[in-house]
Amino acid sequence: MILKWALVFFVLLSLGLYLVTKLISFMNPPRPGRPAPLMLGRARRALRWSVFVPALVGLAILVLTIFGR
Repeated sequence: MILKWALVFFVLLSLGLYLVTKLISFMNPPRPGRPAPLMLGRARRALRWSVFVPALVGLAILVLTIFGR
């Protein structure tokens, strides 16, 4: 039961971080010849390490659980 709510909480926070990244890039697009905003780079890095990497680990554990029977 607690695992289900932890996963729901993780998904909601992941979607929130994804939306923040999209909002930053929409509100402050990079101009031609200029680098992207520093805050956008930080948000993308946070998205990568706090969403995609744990999601891939979770999927790997799920596959091992399903096919381990």
